[in-house]
Amino acid sequence: MQSETTVLDRSDIQGFVLRGYRMPHAAYLFYRFTDGPAARKWLADMVDPVTTAEEWDAAPSWCANVALTYPGLEALDLPTESLDSFPAAFRQGMAARAAEHLGDVGDDLLGNWEPEPPFASRGVHAMLMLSAHERGELEQRVRAFRERAGAGGGLEEVGCEHAAALGGAHAEREHFGFRDGISQPVLRGSGLEEHAPPGRPPVKPGEFLLGHPDERDAVSALHPALLGRNGTYAVYRKLSQDVPAFRRFLHAEGRGDPDLLAAKLMGRWPSGAPLALAERADDPLLASCAKHNNAFDYLHDELGFCCPRGAHVRRAHPRTGSPSERRHLLIRRGLPYGPELDDGASDDGADRGLVGVFLNASIERQYEFVQREWINAPDFDGLQDDPDPIAGPGGGTFTWQGRRPRWLRGLPRFVTVRGGEYFFVPSITALRLLSDTPAP
Repeated sequence: MQSETTVLDRSDIQGFVLRGYRMPHAAYLFYRFTDGPAARKWLADMVDPVTTAEEWDAAPSWCANVALTYPGLEALDLPTESLDSFPAAFRQGMAARAAEHLGDVGDDLLGNWEPEPPFASRGVHAMLMLSAHERGELEQRVRAFRERAGAGGGLEEVGCEHAAALGGAHAEREHFGFRDGISQPVLRGSGLEEHAPPGRPPVKPGEFLLGHPDERDAVSALHPALLGRNGTYAVYRKLSQDVPAFRRFLHAEGRGDPDLLAAKLMGRWPSGAPLALAERADDPLLASCAKHNNAFDYLHDELGFCCPRGAHVRRAHPRTGSPSERRHLLIRRGLPYGPELDDGASDDGADRGLVGVFLNASIERQYEFVQREWINAPDFDGLQDDPDPIAGPGGGTFTWQGRRPRWLRGLPRFVTVRGGEYFFVPSITALRLLSDTPAP
């Protein structure tokens, strides 16, 4: 058993696992392997360009990361013993588990997913994630990596998704107008513990990294152990957002204060200030302080008079103080896609939304649990017909608790799943192992 004070080898961990890059432009390239040896050669060529979690002397202008699906690992001709050591959720993939294990219904089901990338048919083997500070830099890197992928054969590009920050490089807003990416877990031994907010101690690394003890001192491992150690799983999810419908709902039901209704639905104000600390009005100053903006729980607001019990952020992270809650945390990465719709603009018919990448050591215990039991569950926290008012399937009720409660029934659907898959994010050591490349 490892000591709890083990210092993580950041040079062996892909960089986006421990920190967000805060780069406003990204591209996600999806590949299918058509030849195992050629695909392994491509992985070998990716070892050096992959961005690790090492400290930067100076921030790079671009970053690259790679992840693999279970069919991709099969195409690499991994030994059966290694393939069988992966958990069932990863082996089966998102498409097979969406209805039962994620709670996806109606328009979220895979029959309505976009045909490209071919997630529904499990036709994606690898994902290359590129991030950059400048759009021109990103376009240059996309061209370079496409040439690299095509040079040796064995790879077919089956899809590409671009994403970009709204309203400037560091705006960090999503299309509904809320600041995003605010509350993130911090790992023990990462060297980033000082960024943990008061009352939110860092979690054991095994909650996010394979081969390390988790909150119950259990270690998730693969065969061989080096294949899994310092790796993790990424859930890729493309989510379309119906911004015109959201704005119409706020103005129709907001009783003259659409911003307050939006905050009640989300659990935070547009600035990111939580209702738990700023009940009556937005507080951008509070929101600007990362530590204090996340130093809260809902123990003083069990009835939901301040922050409704069914609000989105309360469901995604209930903050009950229960040790078991630390078993369902997620690290969230991603950026908006599609054009921004200006305030007051009419429906332009454009597709827009969020490219989300959610990191966890256990897809079943973390991402799937949160989606099924917290986000999509109508009976969350004693409610009866209240799925998530922002990210849920629509059609249910939003209960606005208070001395004079309101029930907003027949909620429209604001977010729809367009596709997704489960990926393995290997360590640098595992990339070498998968590509038969010796360590330097």
